Parts: sequence; structure tokens; C-alpha cells
Amino acid sequence: MSNMKTERVAFMLEKSALEAIDEWSFKKRIRTRAEVIRQLIQLGLEASQGETKKADATA
Repeated sequence: MSNMKTERVAFMLEKSALEAIDEWSFKKRIRTRAEVIRQLIQLGLEASQGETKKADATA
């Protein structure tokens, strides 16, 4: 993933989701919500790709 942040995305979250993001941020010592959300998206994408590769290997 490129480090260039050129696109803005606005979206709404439930309060509980935002609280969970803030908690994860605190545990990981990440200062901004934007960076936390970027990292969580990246982790989710990597996990999804791993699942796809595993499913392809068993097919």
C-alpha cells in the first residue's frame, strides 16, 4: 500500500465501533484515529487475501 494519502473518505460508525477503535488505538499506541483505521483496513485486507489463497489451495 502506498503511503500517499490522496483520497478522503467520510463514513459513519456506531458509537461502540468507535470505542473499540479507540481502545485498539490506545493498546497499540497509535495517535490518530485516521492512522488506526488505515492500519485496521490493511490488516483486514491482508487477512481476506490469506483466506482467499487458502480457499483456492483447497479447491
